[in-house]
Amino acid sequence: MNWAGIKFLVFLVALWGLSGCVTSKQQTENAQLLTPEHFKRTAIIEEGDSEATAIITTRNGFRRKQGLLHFVFDDNFLRAFIDKKTEEVTYQVYQSIYYQASDWRFYLKANYESSDGPESVVAKFVRAPLAHDLNCPDHTSSVCAYNEHVGFPVYRELLDSIVSTYDPSKSDEWKFRFIPRIGDDYHDGLLVAEIVGFLEAVDSYKETYL
Repeated sequence: MNWAGIKFLVFLVALWGLSGCVTSKQQTENAQLLTPEHFKRTAIIEEGDSEATAIITTRNGFRRKQGLLHFVFDDNFLRAFIDKKTEEVTYQVYQSIYYQASDWRFYLKANYESSDGPESVVAKFVRAPLAHDLNCPDHTSSVCAYNEHVGFPVYRELLDSIVSTYDPSKSDEWKFRFIPRIGDDYHDGLLVAEIVGFLEAVDSYKETYL
């Protein structure tokens, strides 16, 4: 078996051991450990391509280890792009999606919950598909493992409205889904606690450095 085949087999083994539904015990543990303070403390501050922009992400706040081998496949986090001169902030949901298929699905649209009901927005590649985002066991296989990195913009008003629903005793999520050109929709969400801590990190950065 070649290296591509080995990687594909590892991917299948990991998927076979996926945890599936989150239990009530796990939800309680998440509420206790994944607090706004945790997400604020673990937020990453980076410089953009130019020093005029700061980027704050919750990438290290929580990563779902899946399957028997505890790999991180599907993952998401929030990003804020802060213009240091104007103090303008743009917000984005970043999502990594793994799937098995016979071709790229191209997730180009996102739907999410808002106080006014379901909203729809264009999703874009936040990282163009690379060679290692496609793993096939061999050249004759009709099914391969794909990985897409996509994102969609969100507004501060929406995030503030979600934050207003935060209950420390629960591990509620803000739900959204990505809609592909072909194939199945992808459903996911972010803990409300993560959004609370994220906004606190953004506001703290602005108060401290701008």
